[in-house]
Amino acid sequence: MQSLLLIIEYALMGACALFAYTQGGRAERMGAVWFGGNMIVAAAASFSGFVSPVIQLVEDGVFALGLLPLAMIYVSYWMGLLTFIAAALFSLEALYLLNDRPIDTAYIWVNNILWLSAPLVFLVCGAAKYRKNRRAAKKAQQIEAIAVGA
Repeated sequence: MQSLLLIIEYALMGACALFAYTQGGRAERMGAVWFGGNMIVAAAASFSGFVSPVIQLVEDGVFALGLLPLAMIYVSYWMGLLTFIAAALFSLEALYLLNDRPIDTAYIWVNNILWLSAPLVFLVCGAAKYRKNRRAAKKAQQIEAIAVGA
């Protein structure tokens, strides 16, 4: 049952990233690819049994480190927000690992909220870009209609 929920979670997260990839600009596509790659590595590690706090810390650190240049190069608010989320995930992992704290309910809630907020950022980003593109196309049609009618 837990594996089924994990598969559904990864599928939904991937669908949100794919939506941002298809609707977004270059920054969103690069971020979605980086997020997808990170999800594939995390899923492979999880399903193969390589689950440890150190591996999760490295995964989150690499994810945050990869998003940082994207946020700086493209000056994208979406990538900046994802970078903050990834940094929070990394900080959470580091806090529990370095203090030898056992995983408790607070960790589970914060970790799940952060992990689920990343695809939501992709979903909102994709929807905003989709709406912006539709408005631009409608405006272009109106301008064309005015130019043809004149």
